[in-house]
Amino acid sequence: MNREDATEPAPVQHKRRLSDVVLNPNGVPKRPRTVLVLGGGGMRGMAHIGVLRALRNLGIQVDVIVGTSIGSLVGAMAAGGFTVEQMEERIAALQKGDYFKLNFLKFLLKGARAPSMYRGDRFREKLKELLPPIEFGESIVPFYCNAVELESGGSVYWGSPGSQDISMVDAVYSSCALPGIFEPHQRGDKHYMDGGIVDAVPLRFAKTLKPDLIIAVDLSIKATFTAPKYKDRVLTTLWRAFEIAEEVLVEHQLHMHADWNVALIQPKVGHLSRFDFNDVPEIVKLGETEAERVLTSHAATRNLIQPEGFDGLSCPVTPRDYVSIRIDRAACVGCGLCEMVCETDAFRAVSGEKATVRKVQNYECTRDHACARNCPTNAIHLGNL
Repeated sequence: MNREDATEPAPVQHKRRLSDVVLNPNGVPKRPRTVLVLGGGGMRGMAHIGVLRALRNLGIQVDVIVGTSIGSLVGAMAAGGFTVEQMEERIAALQKGDYFKLNFLKFLLKGARAPSMYRGDRFREKLKELLPPIEFGESIVPFYCNAVELESGGSVYWGSPGSQDISMVDAVYSSCALPGIFEPHQRGDKHYMDGGIVDAVPLRFAKTLKPDLIIAVDLSIKATFTAPKYKDRVLTTLWRAFEIAEEVLVEHQLHMHADWNVALIQPKVGHLSRFDFNDVPEIVKLGETEAERVLTSHAATRNLIQPEGFDGLSCPVTPRDYVSIRIDRAACVGCGLCEMVCETDAFRAVSGEKATVRKVQNYECTRDHACARNCPTNAIHLGNL
């Protein structure tokens, strides 16, 4: 080596991308092992189909699918090999009556002792028509869905070791059996219901699968989106109470498990009813639009995108590595709730004084919307979501 060669500056060593971390024996970068988590949310779950379309268009492959409630239905269809177009066509043809037929006879005979408002057998028959004819272990990609055992209150993840000896229809039915709406799935002396009761976005389970990347879809209603209009009736009160509990549980899940390798997609579907069958294509589009925004800009996924392979993708994209926080000082009353619910120390509030923002650009924010949802005067505004 001559002196000129010895004095040449060394090449710049760029930080390794997520997609470059794992190499195969030939030294070629391998894509990250990816788990897709599809959360619960009734007919808002049709947004999952749009997320799947965005993944396909962007060239992002998934290795495992985990579904909850409606996410288990869409996830089972995707894991079984249905295309996005096939799923949208099948579900767009559904009417509310396909799922919900009142248990008139049982109500007549048993009254309040009836197990459910609607007939679970009708819902089960529709699932047989919708789902691919496969069992656990036969899907194109591994698939899991959760349910809650009513006797113990514990969760079960169908498809995991020890929980595979159940038909796909029964597993999805139990994951979708909303409390009071459909009868619980009975299995021996145990009864199973909607997994979203305790885990509407099962990040904990997804992490036990040891992925490099998690793409999670959260459909729970957030205060920063437009919520459905509340009606002062028994059923709507019970359902709104269920949704509020779901929001709080999701909030805690995100606090504990949403980190740098979780790309969180939150489609703007809060204005829709859980049982809104009116415009499935529009709901699908909302999921696709939000998925494109997140996946092309999130630090864990944006380097996986091939812009030349996606028609209409503009570069550079706006990074979504942080959430911007602003407080309307005129509206703030200094109650301190923002500091109480924030897990990342973004706020400082002294009793009786206006709250201040410690992190205008909060890189640790879990996008749970807890601060905005709990602010009594709507003084908190979040951006770059």
